[in-house]
Amino acid sequence: MTNTLLLLIPLAMRRADRSRGDLFERVRRSHWTWKSLLVLVLVIALGLNACAAKTMPSLSDEQRGRFGRLDVVVVEAPAKAEVAGPTPLGGVGGAVTGAAKGLGIGLLSGAVCLWGDLRGCAVLLMTPYWVGRGTIEGAMNATPEGERRENQAAISAAIDDVDKQRIARAIEQERRRRSASERMTSPEPTPPRMSGEAAQRGAASNSFDTVAEITLLRLGLEGRSSSSSESVWKLSVPDVDPLLDLMAEAQLRVVSASDNIVLFERTYVHRGGRVQRFAEWARDAATEFRNARDEALDALARDIAGELFGVERATAVPSEETVSEPPTNDTY
Repeated sequence: MTNTLLLLIPLAMRRADRSRGDLFERVRRSHWTWKSLLVLVLVIALGLNACAAKTMPSLSDEQRGRFGRLDVVVVEAPAKAEVAGPTPLGGVGGAVTGAAKGLGIGLLSGAVCLWGDLRGCAVLLMTPYWVGRGTIEGAMNATPEGERRENQAAISAAIDDVDKQRIARAIEQERRRRSASERMTSPEPTPPRMSGEAAQRGAASNSFDTVAEITLLRLGLEGRSSSSSESVWKLSVPDVDPLLDLMAEAQLRVVSASDNIVLFERTYVHRGGRVQRFAEWARDAATEFRNARDEALDALARDIAGELFGVERATAVPSEETVSEPPTNDTY
C-alpha cells in the first residue's frame, strides 16, 4: 500500500501544477455562484420541511362534529421493533467496522488528492494510521457479544409485552375528565375495546357512528449523534456503542362504522429525549426502557386525544345537576 501511495503523489503534484492556476481562477470567479447555490439549497431544504409539515392532516372542529358518537379501539397488531444497538460480534465486529471506516477516509482523501488538492494527499498518506486506529479502538470499545445478546433479549421482551391498551385507557380518561365540564354525546363513555380486524367495527355500528382505530406501529431505540466535539485524529474511530433514544410511533384512523370509509388518518411519533447507552436501557430487566416506553405511550395518547377532542377551552366546572342531565339529541 505504501508503494502505491508514493506513486500516486508525484502524479497528483504534476496534475496540480498544471491545473492549480486555472482551478483557483475558476473558483475565484465563481465564488458568488457557490454562495448562490448554498442559499438555494438552504431555501429548498426549508421549503421541503415546510411542505412535509403541511402534508400532515389535522382535524378541524367541523370535522370532529361530523364524527358523531365516537368509539375508541386499539388494534391488536404487533408493533415493529426497531432497535439500534452496539455493533454485533463484539471485538471482531468493532475492529472490522473501524478498519472499514479508516479505509473509507483513505479512499476519499485519495480522490481529493487526484483532483489536485495537496491536503488530500497528506490525508491519503495517513491511511495506515486511520485504519490502524479505527481497528484498535473499535475492538477495544465494542460490547462483548454475549452481553449484547442478553441486553437485546431484555429490550425485546419489554417491546413484546407492551400494554397497547394503555393508550386507549388514557384517551378514555381524558374524555371522562372533559365530560365533567363539557356535554358529551354519550353520557357514559364505554371502556376501550380490542380489535384484531377491521370487520369487527360492525359490532359498534349500532351504538357508535365512527370508530377511532389506534395502532402502535413502531417501538424501539434509535441512535443519536453525540454533541461532544471529537478530535480530528479520531475520525476513523467507530461509534460501536452509540447513544440511543426511545422512539414510539402510532397511527390514528377514524372510520365510519356503517360503511368502513376512512374519514381521517394521521401518524404520531414520540421521542423520549433521554439518551443512554444500550446497556443502560437494558439494565435490571430493561427497567429504564419500560418506564420510558410507558411515558411515550402516555404522550401519544395525549396527542391523539387532543386530535379527537380538540383544544380544551377554559370553562367553568358545571354543577353536579348539570353533569347528570341527559345529553340532547344531536342532528347529523
